[in-house]
Amino acid sequence: MSEQLPGHVDDPVMSYSESIDIDAPVSSVWDMVTSLERYGEWSSENTGGYWRKGPDGESGTGQVGDMFVGVNKRDGQEWKAPVEIIRRVENEDFAFVTGGLEYNIVLWRYQLAPMGDGTTLTESWTLRQLSPRMLEHGQKEVDYRAHNARTSLQATLAAMKAAAEV
Repeated sequence: MSEQLPGHVDDPVMSYSESIDIDAPVSSVWDMVTSLERYGEWSSENTGGYWRKGPDGESGTGQVGDMFVGVNKRDGQEWKAPVEIIRRVENEDFAFVTGGLEYNIVLWRYQLAPMGDGTTLTESWTLRQLSPRMLEHGQKEVDYRAHNARTSLQATLAAMKAAAEV
């Protein structure tokens, strides 16, 4: 049985994951995975973003509890999505949830495993509960978001591999 992450729901709406082998050390892949502000270099949907300031007035750096605002664009639509870092195990496991734990909509998780001199990177997308837009527009919107997540996940893994192997 896998470990439950903060905000766990017993019956997620749906999930998808995919793995890729990367000819680069775990530490190099880890640096990419935890650099949310660079995701615009690899994602087919995310164009970048910024760390929010915490209660101490300092910008987040990717630690558990830090908030990041991702800027996304697809099919001519642009939107921002706040995420909260919920897991960080150095060089092994990094996860964040869209809407933060308050709204707990989508879990994005990156798990790294050594593979010889390289790394196996697994990216997972778990729809924990429907967003207000999904509730408003129904199954068509859910299917649209799931399709986007799959294509974005595949593009992100392939682009991270290409960037890491340069």
